[in-house]
Amino acid sequence: MLGVFAACAHYQAAPLAPAHSADEFAARRLSDAPPHPWDRAELLTVALTQNPQLAVARAEVDAALSREITAAQAPNPDLTLQSEYARHDPHPWLYGVSLNWLLRSPERRRLERQIARLDTGNARLQLMDQAWAVRSALASALSDGESARRRLNMLGELAAAQDRLLALVHQRVTAGEDAPSELSIGEQARIQVEQQMAELRKAANAAQVAAAKALGLPPQALDGVTLAWPDWGEPPAVDDATRQRTREQALLSRADLGQAIGEYSAAEAKLQQSVARQYPQFVLSPGYYWDHGIAKFPLDVGFTLPLNRNRGEIAEARAGRELAGQRMLALQAGIYGEIVAAERAELIARAGADAAERQLDAARRQKQTADLSLRLGAVDIQDQVVAEILAKRAELALLEMRAQVQASRNNLEDVLHAPLSGPELALAQSMPSLVSGAGS
Repeated sequence: MLGVFAACAHYQAAPLAPAHSADEFAARRLSDAPPHPWDRAELLTVALTQNPQLAVARAEVDAALSREITAAQAPNPDLTLQSEYARHDPHPWLYGVSLNWLLRSPERRRLERQIARLDTGNARLQLMDQAWAVRSALASALSDGESARRRLNMLGELAAAQDRLLALVHQRVTAGEDAPSELSIGEQARIQVEQQMAELRKAANAAQVAAAKALGLPPQALDGVTLAWPDWGEPPAVDDATRQRTREQALLSRADLGQAIGEYSAAEAKLQQSVARQYPQFVLSPGYYWDHGIAKFPLDVGFTLPLNRNRGEIAEARAGRELAGQRMLALQAGIYGEIVAAERAELIARAGADAAERQLDAARRQKQTADLSLRLGAVDIQDQVVAEILAKRAELALLEMRAQVQASRNNLEDVLHAPLSGPELALAQSMPSLVSGAGS
């Protein structure tokens, strides 16, 4: 017993320090020496190693692994020490020791270990699912930020053109060539551009906050950070073979679907465990007594009497297995519908972008005509500026449609749980180690 107690684990305090952890989080920054544009793969690597929600999911995996240790252990025996003193007996003392040892059948021990392993597998799948949720949130935030940045730049050019038009209209109104209402209309259009720019600055700030949350960094850590996303708004088309492969992977092994399959397997094992419990469970109680001068070696055997044949627990376990199976089928059907809807949404968004691009081409041709007419003296400079404004607005409309195309591609990747293009494809081999924390 002294040897057993000497080998016991010792408690070590690990108090939390909220003030220190808050300061440490506020000081986090991207390691960027020298400064360079970050691509999505580099930022995803940071998110997978720094996101605090993923740290929680990793701790849940460790907790599940610890339950495997418990399930694999044999139950500890109960030790009872006895003594008795009989004053008038020639051998007045009785000393005794007994053990109560629960004997689990090999089948029950196997099922308990299997359930623990399935729980660990599900915890790992939850970690992968959480990792994909982080990736999805990061991609969405980066896309929103890139959209706001490009549209802000275009609105700045549009505002400059509007200012030139306002100056020309003001001259014509002052000269009496136009009614004052024309100036009011131009001023209202200019104010609308300012309002749009204010909304986009708000959207850009919200996107930076969302990206920082996904990265596990404070928002100020992204101040001045530039993003390299050259094919934003124009993601490359996916060939049929890749599309079919990723669809099959999603329908058979997407992380949340894997969890549902694992939960069904656990329900199956619990049903087997419930069936096994309808049979007696034995308790072995060996002992030794020095009974007033006589040595005794008792050996008691106890067992439960499952007179109800454990029918209630078996019924619950069978219903739980049926429920787990129906949940898995419903999730799989939902994934199939999500994929089809996302594919169609991308096609619709691309068609809208194509129409906006044709409109931009027409507006640019009109501007070229206005430029030529101005050089020939057929129109005045105001007509040329109006044509330029129309072209800027058409370009802004195309940017908005490309933002929808990118959002639809992001959504398609989200339902597939697989990147379809870009630098993230290069992370395929190292992704599991990054998610588990081995690459941090």
